[in-house]
Amino acid sequence: MSLYRYINLILNKIEFSSKTKLLISIIAAGMIAIGFLMFISIFAIKFDYETLFQKRTTPQVELEEIKDIYTVNIHNSLLDIKQNELSPKNAIEVIMLARQIISAQWANYKTSISKDIGGVPEFASNWLNFFLFIENLPEKNLYQKSIVKKIEEKMQSIDVQTNKVILYLQNKQTEQLQDGTIDKIIFEINSINIYISSLIKSHLKDAIAEKHRNDKIFSISIYMLFLLIGFVFALSIIISFIIINHFKELHNSLEDMVNLKTKELQNLNASLEKRIKKEVENSRKKDQIMFQQARLASLGEMLQNIAHQWRQPLGALMMIVQSFQTKFITGKLNEEFINTRVEDAQMLAQNMSDTLEDFRTFFNPNKTHKKFNLNKVVEKSIDLSKYQIEKENIQVYFTSNEDLEIYGFENELTHVMLNLINNSKDALKSREIKEKKIWIMVKKTQVNAFINVIDNAGGIKKDIMAKVFDPYFTTKHQSIGTGIGLYMSKQMIEKHMNGKIWCKNIKHKLGDSKLYECAMFTIEIPLYLKTDTEKTI
Repeated sequence: MSLYRYINLILNKIEFSSKTKLLISIIAAGMIAIGFLMFISIFAIKFDYETLFQKRTTPQVELEEIKDIYTVNIHNSLLDIKQNELSPKNAIEVIMLARQIISAQWANYKTSISKDIGGVPEFASNWLNFFLFIENLPEKNLYQKSIVKKIEEKMQSIDVQTNKVILYLQNKQTEQLQDGTIDKIIFEINSINIYISSLIKSHLKDAIAEKHRNDKIFSISIYMLFLLIGFVFALSIIISFIIINHFKELHNSLEDMVNLKTKELQNLNASLEKRIKKEVENSRKKDQIMFQQARLASLGEMLQNIAHQWRQPLGALMMIVQSFQTKFITGKLNEEFINTRVEDAQMLAQNMSDTLEDFRTFFNPNKTHKKFNLNKVVEKSIDLSKYQIEKENIQVYFTSNEDLEIYGFENELTHVMLNLINNSKDALKSREIKEKKIWIMVKKTQVNAFINVIDNAGGIKKDIMAKVFDPYFTTKHQSIGTGIGLYMSKQMIEKHMNGKIWCKNIKHKLGDSKLYECAMFTIEIPLYLKTDTEKTI
């Protein structure tokens, strides 16, 4: 079995998302490995140039300077003293200064060789030893340690002999210098120079060995770098090719599914037009039935209001009629009394006629956008609901920042306002609230008018907030609620008047210092039509 088939067999058992993750992981791991190798190689090269030619050369420089100082400052000065070519005072200064410089230079040398200049860091060195089979740099050998020890012994011997020479010079006993002390010092200087030269050669060999090692590290790292890049590239190509084939198979299967669904949609669309027409007709019939039900419900409420509005005038008319009879029986019926009572009766009859006209025009359908006064619609809605509001001891407040005129259907907006007022009245009635309040506010912006109807009945429950405008949804008993009032109100505002209606719970003082939990219904109506001042539906 070839490598391609073997990999394909394994990957077919893995999910597509896992294949993608595998590919990304391989590429990421390869890039990390490549970066690690590059780090090792670059670090080795950097170490080669910086350490080999700086740190490795530092001890050699120090040793060369020590060698030169011994030769020039001490060796030559002693020869000059022996040949009386240098004064004792100058000789002492030269020898003391040379010893100080040598001591400082030797200390610098020992400091430089005591530092770790063995190559790459420990983790990199271990990795190279394990994987690249590169040996660590040899530690400072016994030969170097032996030479350093001998040089220090020679330095001590030279210091002892030079101290003796300095003492002779200070005491002006130059004749004592002929005892061979200077020759011994010169011999020791020649010996120490030989040792220093050997030590310099040893350090130079270490530097050359380290240079060869770094070259080997670099060449092996570069070789493995290219090998790893080729491996990652080849493996990525193989897996990518397999994934592409998987994509093709997936595309073919999806294309077959799309063709199947397309045929199903074509069959569905063949009968969809008929079904849409049928559903539209059913929806219109449903809306007409709902609208008729809402009209009938409103008619019942209007009849109650008419009865209330007429009750007091009819009682007053009965009293006027009875007063004629009383005056006639007592003989006090005169022209002035008759004229006064007739005027009162006419005023009462006119009031009853106006009331009837208000309710009659409310049910008169008008399907043309007309300009009307928004504040008067709100006031008229409050007057039409006056009987039920007073019966429940509800205080109604109406505020408006200015006299507004809008285009729309006056009677339908009145119907919506009556629905909202009636809902607030029912909510206040169903809850034990001492101070029942309904607050109606009218305001406008540059393009819209807003009507806010607020009551302090405690707000709407969150679980039914989204359903209040649904058809046939009601929280009232079936005997007093049909669940279509707010639905029809939404249809009238949004479809007939191009507006919006919504509700939410708020906290409001309602003109008092106390903060009430309230429900607020908001109606938004455009101030102007998009075309002419009148528009027919």
